[in-house]
Amino acid sequence: MSVYDPSPFCQLEAAVGSVLEQTFADFELLLYNDGSNEAASEKMRQLARSDARILYLESEKNRGIASGLNRCIEKARGKYIARMDGDDLLLRERLEVQVRFLELNGQYDFVGTGAWLFDEGGIWGERLMKEKPEKEDFLPFSPYIHPTVMFRRSVFEKCGLYNESEKVRRCEDYELFVRLHILGCYGYNLQEKLICYREGKDSWKKRRFCYRLDEMRFRREGFQALGLTGGKAWLCRFRPLAAGLVPRMAGRWLKRRQAVCRGEERIWTGPIPQKMQ
Repeated sequence: MSVYDPSPFCQLEAAVGSVLEQTFADFELLLYNDGSNEAASEKMRQLARSDARILYLESEKNRGIASGLNRCIEKARGKYIARMDGDDLLLRERLEVQVRFLELNGQYDFVGTGAWLFDEGGIWGERLMKEKPEKEDFLPFSPYIHPTVMFRRSVFEKCGLYNESEKVRRCEDYELFVRLHILGCYGYNLQEKLICYREGKDSWKKRRFCYRLDEMRFRREGFQALGLTGGKAWLCRFRPLAAGLVPRMAGRWLKRRQAVCRGEERIWTGPIPQKMQ
């Protein structure tokens, strides 16, 4: 978990708490402070001291999420490495289910899950990805929800770490999954929703126009490396640019309409449950 200036801090506390309450208890939580301000840094240090399973790492300056995740991977001691963001929540059985899957299915190098989508008003939607993504599934967007994925450690030893180049800012996960597919490392998506993925009103602010241009350039190179050609591949290269030109409120409405629960708005406002059916 790589974190920079978490605000409000209670979101990070809740995220960490959801890890510490996992039914699978044999883990270490690598909490990386990516150059946060001193007030937030001190709070993170205190949070890390609350449980011996938390390994706290710190950078003097902000270097970006790819760098933070790489430092965590380098320090990690586990057989498997699971991703998570500092403002999401895990259902209690997430780690147990994914470890069991990787133990029983040696043909897969990593495994993702579905997600409940929530904001300050509660859970408003859900997202499930294709079970066995193929190269064509990379055309519209990444076929994996990055903070749901658990990797075998050997994946990074074989294929390298996250790309820290500015050329793939904000799409470092997309670049990683494309590279893994090219190198013969394949993933699977469980058709269970095992995290609550925060997607609030300000989510679009993270997608600055320059990042969309970077992703467009990467798509051109990545699609060529995957052997994706033709009209559809050409059009999908420009998808980030087209999305950036859509008015913010209209884009948010369309995204929510695609992910809304079972075809109708369902707002859930209680505490996150241990398991949702």
